[in-house]
Amino acid sequence: MTNKPKLVLVDGSSYLYRAFYALPPLTNAKGEPTGAIYGFIRMIAKLMNELNPEYIAVAFDLPGETFRHKEYKEYKATRKETPEDLVKQIPKLKELIKLWEIPIIEIPGYEADDIIATLAKKGKEKGFEVIIVTPDKDMMQLVEDDVYILNPVTDVIYNREKVKEKYGIYPEQFVDYLSMVGDTVDNIIGVHGVGPKTASKLLNEYGTLENILKNIDKLTPKLQEAFKEAMDRLDENRFLVTLKKDVPLDLDIEDLKKGKADLLKLKEEFKELGFKTLLSEMDKKKKIEEKVEQRSLF
Repeated sequence: MTNKPKLVLVDGSSYLYRAFYALPPLTNAKGEPTGAIYGFIRMIAKLMNELNPEYIAVAFDLPGETFRHKEYKEYKATRKETPEDLVKQIPKLKELIKLWEIPIIEIPGYEADDIIATLAKKGKEKGFEVIIVTPDKDMMQLVEDDVYILNPVTDVIYNREKVKEKYGIYPEQFVDYLSMVGDTVDNIIGVHGVGPKTASKLLNEYGTLENILKNIDKLTPKLQEAFKEAMDRLDENRFLVTLKKDVPLDLDIEDLKKGKADLLKLKEEFKELGFKTLLSEMDKKKKIEEKVEQRSLF
């Protein structure tokens, strides 16, 4: 990590799903589901306290097809419908994020991952240290100098070496890795019999998927057969798993400067949602800030 200005990019859709499934089903006094909101807001509060970024944005997927569906109609065809209890929480969550004066970015036809990839590229070019907050391993392909992944579930920050330590490969090999391993959630069929360990081993030996295919005759008969069977779909897999860095965004990094949160309105919303712990933490923080301000006066 450096002393450069920080740009924090939150993968809203991915974390929202994770919070929904990881936490027990909370409800407020009206019986409305609140668990995903609570998990998400706790994560944002922690980010703001620990990183205190001047620049931040939350990216969300929008309903409907993306450019990937145009290429591959079966993309995400096996994914289940978003649970109704989660759908109900999304408008309120976005309302709270806006009260925090944090920009929300959503672009029809593109996924949150692609928006973040594009903003990360813009941020790095402008001299920022970019921290992408996501529990999604697919984003590891974006890690490079001054671009990091923070997993909000484990609190681990990934640079190039940390990616290598965790997955056995470097970020620039991640697209090839994902193309081989596939993704059942997104309905991307990889190379049959090639799991994470085999993909990592092959990439360490040959460097790239292209080189693996050039040296296919050196593989075991079983792997040769598996790669030959998958040959016709590997290019398509690469297209599907590669994050776009040129999403048409009508904004500049300066548009992501965080504004001043409406704390009074946030407190009212937290009371209605029954978030007692968050209210208590807000009060404690306010008292500490008041003490610091008093000391600075004398």
